[in-house]
Amino acid sequence: MSDLILHEYEMSPFSEKMRKVLGFKGLTYHAVEQPNIAPKPALTPLTGGYRRIPVLQIGAHIYCDTALMVRELERRFPEPCLTPPHLLGAAEIIADWADHRLFSMSAMPTVIALAELLPPEFFEDRAKMSPGFTAEGAGAMLPHFESQMLLAMSNLDSQLRATPFLLGENPTLADMSVYHVLNFSSAAPVFGNGIAARPALNEWLEKMRGMESGDATPMEASVALEIARATHPDMTPPDDVVEDPALPADAQVTIQADDYGQEVTQGKVVWTRDNELAVLRHDADLGDILVHYPKQGYRISVDS
Repeated sequence: MSDLILHEYEMSPFSEKMRKVLGFKGLTYHAVEQPNIAPKPALTPLTGGYRRIPVLQIGAHIYCDTALMVRELERRFPEPCLTPPHLLGAAEIIADWADHRLFSMSAMPTVIALAELLPPEFFEDRAKMSPGFTAEGAGAMLPHFESQMLLAMSNLDSQLRATPFLLGENPTLADMSVYHVLNFSSAAPVFGNGIAARPALNEWLEKMRGMESGDATPMEASVALEIARATHPDMTPPDDVVEDPALPADAQVTIQADDYGQEVTQGKVVWTRDNELAVLRHDADLGDILVHYPKQGYRISVDS
């Protein structure tokens, strides 16, 4: 049985990003279908509060945020390499731009375009994650988001007229990160038409859609929880551990995203990498869980 468990839901754009990364690497994994709105009673016991999708589970190790998940998969499964070292810095910068700024420009217009297909509680849930995210209050903001997104599409199309993929001849993390936003936003007519009007971008998007999505086997959430319950996390620090004076080992910390989704995780620092924090938390039902977060994009405060 594969050790990889992806907690996801089908329409999640960030889940689609991870499916393409898993497919690129030819990995098998189990897919646990999670709700697209809170509460998420089979997810929060693993994370301690974090409720964004997807989440990667490996035994009693829980990885939050797709940026960190990709790095972990590259470490564990280095071949085939998604992003060569000489392109990694540029790919990480583009990925951060796509996952945050590009996604923030596309999200509201796309969701509003799909409003008739979504239940009212979806908007109530997203308003809790991002105050002001409502169908009624979005009107004044839509033209700006749409114009900014179309400008970004033109820049991407310009690059893709010169190279088959964003950083050259082969797909990298940059492509996976831009792809999931464009694939999602194409459901909105204004963005779908914008992609169709840019031939290089449209051709690239179809290539990305045609890539494998990994070998997934469905798994019940209760089985994933039992795996975490039956497994004790390996607490051995990695070879590239760093001493972070701001986050000393054994300190109790609170972790919270710095953009949307304000739920917190609390735990004890076990070790840190340059851009990763591993915290130990104890769940009354599951036992010890080691939750991994990137440092970038998160407020991490030491509890007094």
